[in-house]
Amino acid sequence: MHMDGTVIVTGATGALGQALLKNALQRPETHTLLATTSYRASARATQLQQILDSYDKGQHASIVEVDLADQDSIHTFASDINSKVSAGKLPPIRALVLNAAFFFERNGLKFAGRDPRTGDPFEMHFLVNYLGNFLLSLLLLESMDRKRGRIVYVSSWAHDPSRRENKRFGPDKLSWNVEDLAHPVTSKLASDVSAEAMRRYGASKLALVTFMHALQQRLTETRDLDNIRIVGVDPGAMLHSNIAEKTSTFERFTMVPLIQLYTRIAQYINPNGMFRTVEKSAEDVLRAAFETTDPYLARDAYFDGNRPAETAVESKDLERQKELWQLSLLYVGLEERETALGPARCGTP
Repeated sequence: MHMDGTVIVTGATGALGQALLKNALQRPETHTLLATTSYRASARATQLQQILDSYDKGQHASIVEVDLADQDSIHTFASDINSKVSAGKLPPIRALVLNAAFFFERNGLKFAGRDPRTGDPFEMHFLVNYLGNFLLSLLLLESMDRKRGRIVYVSSWAHDPSRRENKRFGPDKLSWNVEDLAHPVTSKLASDVSAEAMRRYGASKLALVTFMHALQQRLTETRDLDNIRIVGVDPGAMLHSNIAEKTSTFERFTMVPLIQLYTRIAQYINPNGMFRTVEKSAEDVLRAAFETTDPYLARDAYFDGNRPAETAVESKDLERQKELWQLSLLYVGLEERETALGPARCGTP
């Protein structure tokens, strides 16, 4: 059977991830779908397998394990994918949908992983939402479909410090300092724990979008990779079960049902409003991955839902992009020449 490429969806056990898989399995193309989870034996992974079994009608779909908080896990996963694509056991990657994310904890920041230079752990938002995606993207470039490949980053309105929705979290209290984002000094953290976590969630998404722009520029300058498109999508605020679990008991039984009801109604009035259903957001993300007729889906495109949008001014700062790129390579112990970008940068000595 002719396959239309491999589609990888990270964070597939979450609410948006499951909606992405359900939508993808109903598409007319015959993709090889790889749904990732950080723990294959989890209850959510079992639930995901049931979804794949019920929707899989001619598609080749399976669950694979990769933990974006673990660089060894990312290397193992990418090496396996690259070897299978090279050997013809998997078709090239048509769409890499980077959806996995870590969302704030009320009880304070969490840390994981190890900086290869110092052994210090990374702050979890920075590690999962940005650094893991940085490493996975670079390692899988060699297996991307060179003509039609797309990498879709699931972003957030929280990445933009100037957004009105962000103001109540005080984004100005967290300055742009990459080393501090990666390794905050706990004794200097703000006392408003929940707001601090939300600020760092937003900053991790700002780092992701900043990297997105820098990666597209490098791809454009690289022979054989210059047709790969980078697309960012803000899925809006989705108050699904995963998020509801992080709210207080009072909020879970009062505010959450009201917002969910509002969301279901508002999608017909203002589809790209702040609150959206996971089904609507999944459609928008997969549209970014597969749509071929939209003129706005050019290189380095960004969408708020299905509406073309601009990223934060800070994300377009070339000096920030350069600093973030260089430090990130150090954080993952990688040199650019070791990636598919290294050998063939056009006009680069």
